[in-house]
Amino acid sequence: MVLGKSSAKHSPIVRAIALVESVTTGEIRVHISKHWIEKDPHRRARRLFHIFGMEKTTHRNAVLLYINLRRKKFAIVGDEGIHQKVGQKYWEELAQALAQDLRGTHSENAIALAVRTIGFTLQHYFPLAKGKPHPNELPNEVTED
Repeated sequence: MVLGKSSAKHSPIVRAIALVESVTTGEIRVHISKHWIEKDPHRRARRLFHIFGMEKTTHRNAVLLYINLRRKKFAIVGDEGIHQKVGQKYWEELAQALAQDLRGTHSENAIALAVRTIGFTLQHYFPLAKGKPHPNELPNEVTED
């Protein structure tokens, strides 16, 4: 499987990821798909979560936003460390907000807003210690296929 690198058109998302990761030990990745065939976005997102090695972060606090722009479907996958802190209701409310934002604004802005929302939560539960740099265990790029 070949996954494309981030492009300049995703800069609001990349900036949001960098901003968020400057205040938390959490990690956020965004993957955008443009495939017409999409049986189960959550299954695809879980697979990408493991392909990207997101379950290997120190605090198990990585989050993947997977968005299929053509099928207008998405999935949010949070690792066990963050899931234990926020619970299922948090993810459901985040998904509702993202769905609404994707319908009401440009997709890059909606995704960047979701990244900032997740970042606020990660900062609350996994703050970056003062004076310590973010370990940045995962790239801050937006991948595509």
